[in-house]
Formats: sequence, C-alpha cells, structure tokens
Amino acid sequence: MKKLYPIILLSKTRQHGWIMLEVVLCLALFSVVLHLAQRQNEAHWRSTQQLEEQRKNHENQQKQAAMKALTGSAAWLNNQESSLNQAYPDCQKCSKNQLKRWFYASQHDLSNIDVEGE
Repeated sequence: MKKLYPIILLSKTRQHGWIMLEVVLCLALFSVVLHLAQRQNEAHWRSTQQLEEQRKNHENQQKQAAMKALTGSAAWLNNQESSLNQAYPDCQKCSKNQLKRWFYASQHDLSNIDVEGE
C-alpha cells in the first residue's frame, strides 16, 4: 500500500500542472480575442472619423460655393479686404407681398405658393 500513495500524489501534481496549463492557454486565447477586437474597433473608429471629415469638407465646399454665388467673387477666400468693402448692387424694389412670397418660397416647396396679383 505504501507504493500506491506516491502514485496518487504524482497524479494529483500532474493534474494541477495540466489545469494550470489550461488556464494559461485560455488566458492567452482571451488576450488574442481582445487584441483583435481592439484592432477592429480602432479601424472602425478611423473610418468613422474619415467619413466625418469628408462630410465636413463637402459641407465647407458647398458653403464656399454659396458664398461665391452671393458675393459674385472668390475674393473673400483670399481675405482681400479691398474687394470685400465694395458697395452692394442696387436691389429691385418690391412690395410687402412680394417679399412675403419670396421668403415663403425660400422656405417651402414652390408648388405651394399662392400667386396673387400685385
């Protein structure tokens, strides 16, 4: 019986070694999974940031085009103050109703405008 006792201790020691090895392998696999998830998250964040930047650039280009259409020149882009201090062109005189219709048309669909005689 004394011979069986060391064999039982040896098998328990080996079991603890295998359990430790399994725990280390599980932790290593978990760290790989977390690392891959982090890389994917960073890639997604970068693509989201790039799309946001492209959207802002497109909006700025649209605003620049609108400003150029309003001022008639692109001098404001270069900060040339001499061309910015020019007088506004003369406007056509309009009545109160014409101004109301123009304002309404700028805010709503043109098919909804009620054409009135002046």
